[in-house]
Amino acid sequence: MQIVTKNLTNLIESLKNANAQLKAEIRERKRAEKALQELVEKYQKTSLQLRTLINAMPDIVCFKDGTGQWLEANQSMLELFEIEKVDYRGKSDIELGEISSFYREAFLSCHHSDREAWKKRTLSRGEEIIPKRDGSMKIYDVIKVPLFYEDGKRNGIVVLGRDITEQKQTEKVMIRLASIVESSNDAVIGNTLEGIIYSWNSGAEAIYGYSISEVKGRFISMLAVPERPNEISQILANIRAGASIDNYETVHIRKDGKHIDVALTISPIKDTEGNIIGVSTIARDISDRKQIEKSFEQLRYQHQLILNSAGEGICGIDILGKISFANPAAARMTGYTIKELVNSDWSLIISGNKANNKIYKISAQKNNSDSQVTTTLKKGIVCQVTDEFFGRRDGSHFPVEYVSTPILEQGKIIGAVVTFKDITERQAVEQMKDEFISVVSHELRTPLTSIQGALALLKSGLLNQAPERGNKMLNIAVTNTDRLVRLINDILDLERLHSQQVKIVKQTCNIAELMLQTANEMQPIAEKAGVNLSVRTVDTKFWGCPDKLIQTLTNLLSNAIKYSPKGTTVWLTASKQVINRNHTISSDNFTSTVKTKCLYSYQVLIAVKDQGRGIPADQIESIFGRFQQVDASDSRQKGGTGLGLAICRSIVQQHQGKIWAESTLGEGSTFFVALPILDEI
Repeated sequence: MQIVTKNLTNLIESLKNANAQLKAEIRERKRAEKALQELVEKYQKTSLQLRTLINAMPDIVCFKDGTGQWLEANQSMLELFEIEKVDYRGKSDIELGEISSFYREAFLSCHHSDREAWKKRTLSRGEEIIPKRDGSMKIYDVIKVPLFYEDGKRNGIVVLGRDITEQKQTEKVMIRLASIVESSNDAVIGNTLEGIIYSWNSGAEAIYGYSISEVKGRFISMLAVPERPNEISQILANIRAGASIDNYETVHIRKDGKHIDVALTISPIKDTEGNIIGVSTIARDISDRKQIEKSFEQLRYQHQLILNSAGEGICGIDILGKISFANPAAARMTGYTIKELVNSDWSLIISGNKANNKIYKISAQKNNSDSQVTTTLKKGIVCQVTDEFFGRRDGSHFPVEYVSTPILEQGKIIGAVVTFKDITERQAVEQMKDEFISVVSHELRTPLTSIQGALALLKSGLLNQAPERGNKMLNIAVTNTDRLVRLINDILDLERLHSQQVKIVKQTCNIAELMLQTANEMQPIAEKAGVNLSVRTVDTKFWGCPDKLIQTLTNLLSNAIKYSPKGTTVWLTASKQVINRNHTISSDNFTSTVKTKCLYSYQVLIAVKDQGRGIPADQIESIFGRFQQVDASDSRQKGGTGLGLAICRSIVQQHQGKIWAESTLGEGSTFFVALPILDEI
């Protein structure tokens, strides 16, 4: 019994202990459950905070367990793979790839990269490309952090990714730009606002001769020429003020000291907030262009000189018939200024024909210049007109010949050039030649007829019985023969002198002797004409041809005697003078001004003065031309040919002298011959 009681006591004690232990365990369990509940609540709260935090992140975030099943992902991750409405938790990349088939390849790529990260057992980083339905690509910089238990087993993996699509595109653009900058033939220079160089491309090296190592950290003012010391500092000041400079032309200096022409484009470099942080300078070497421009300018200047110096009138006409340019000769001929001609209708010159209706009608009948220029403008052909009339500003007209030539640009007619020449003098010469031919024809026919008649009578024998009449016929024949010989000799002499076929043999001559010899030869002729001949010589030496000088003086005296009334006097005088470029020469019988380019220091001035009818002022110069006489009838009345004074001028010019005349109508004329002499006064 005692044993039973003891066992019962022990049982009760054990039950008490067990109960106490059970109560303790219950309390511990409740405490643990409470702690667990608190932990769960805390985890849920933390998880919510974590989810809120990662959802607010623009980067993609994903937590996976040790088997690769998704535990948590932020909104950016879900949107990337378009699985916002999918229950992704507990699913692997492969399973999600089956659900979102478009991204299957992307999920498989993620799966393999996870395995690689676990395999390496360390943080890994790489770029992953995710295709989008619109055909674009998203590029992410992905960091994967593998997690392990203490025993080395996989615990999980954290995936973090940042969208670098724009960055990569920017990098591509920057690389492309850098490539362009580096391959550019222009110099591209980066420098600070203070002008310190920090970038320098190959173009800059080629243009300036410096390498990047030679210029980096130096002031860009090293490129300035000494003549422009403040130029770059002023440019930098403008850039700091926010200005930009485009196509600024200046001169820089190379490493070898050579000066080069450059065109600069300078811009401020700004940060993302718009603050100016540097200066970009693009320099282009324009030395060749400047040289070409200089050459073109010289060529243009030469062309302008040619146009301005041309004796012919030159006008440019645009396709509308307006004058685009005119040279000074065109302005001088028409009487307009160049300014008045430019932009005027071509008809401004043509309409001048209407000032003289008769001339205009003749011109229109021959060839209408307006239509010829129009033909050139329309058909692009060269037109030449040899007998036309242009009008002057004062309403008068003048004869011209002209050529209109098309101006072509790439085969297209854009205008015409009209080159014209005033042929007034030529027509006058032609008219004088016609008159001369008429005179010569008459002069030849008249003596030939007389000679022929005289010889015919002598041949017939009819004059055998009348010797006096026969002698008279012979004298007529001889006189007319002399006349023919004189005419032919004058023509031949003049042509030989002008063609320099006559060789003048010069020697030392005495002017006084030559003058007296000439006067003696002309004295009978003067007496026959009833004219007094007065001679006053000067004793001086002359280097020339005595025969030619006598021929000149004889011609002048012959003319003076022929045109002097009976009872008047013809003077032949001479004096020595010092030669000046503009020297007034005076003697007892005349006063004159002569300009000479003779290389001698002294000259003799010979004068032949008459008291004849005089010469009109407008003919003073022309009488020394070929075939010229004051009156064409003089050749018949006085026996002249119109060649004597032209021969005199040629002889005097070949002696480095000058011949001219002064005259007063009704009082007489004086002919001067200035010749260089050997001795001093």
